[in-house]
Amino acid sequence: MNPLACASVSAERRPVLFLDFDNTITRGDVLDRVLERYSATEAWRFWEAEWQAGRISTRECLERQTADLRVTLEELVRFSDGIEIDAAFGPLVSWTADHGIATSIVSDNFQVLIEAMLVRRGLPRMPIYANGLAFDGNRLRASFPFLDPTCGRCAHCKAQHLRRMPDRQRIFAGDGLSDICPALAADVVFAKDSLAAHLRTRGRPYRRFRSLDDILEYLREAAHV
Repeated sequence: MNPLACASVSAERRPVLFLDFDNTITRGDVLDRVLERYSATEAWRFWEAEWQAGRISTRECLERQTADLRVTLEELVRFSDGIEIDAAFGPLVSWTADHGIATSIVSDNFQVLIEAMLVRRGLPRMPIYANGLAFDGNRLRASFPFLDPTCGRCAHCKAQHLRRMPDRQRIFAGDGLSDICPALAADVVFAKDSLAAHLRTRGRPYRRFRSLDDILEYLREAAHV
């Protein structure tokens, strides 16, 4: 039975949707743009390459990159005003709310920045699971409230949020290496870029997407709406 197609299905059996933030909800990678603009040195590129090669963890990479930033919270929020959000994000979240599909953001970005970007654009609010960021003037310190000690890959292992709902159809959308763990835990995966390449090499099924319109179309078709 399709859990979207039957109105009699209880709320406990409805799908849940988890969305990555950078380059999934946004157009482009927000953190990369912040690092390019506000890093005191070019060392962030070295740490990025080390992370991509698997020689350091995501936590170590983000800790070092964040410590090298020189930006106040106010400057960071103003800078984020120039970053584009997928135009389908608002309609997607409104549709899932109307149809009882719980939607959350799971991200390796920072809670304070994601919240500011949504609020300043008047976009719908929803649960956000992301990393922490503390400011001391223009110096920053990252924290990782969702660190999973059993995962050696992630700073924020997004799969933990999916695993809490084993009886629901878990839909995940993401694009990067930090999305591998939740993609492997999901029942339906929308992927692009390096996440799609990784899943393809592992022979794991996924649905390719270019924008959130593709996810909204899938949900509407599944619900016969």
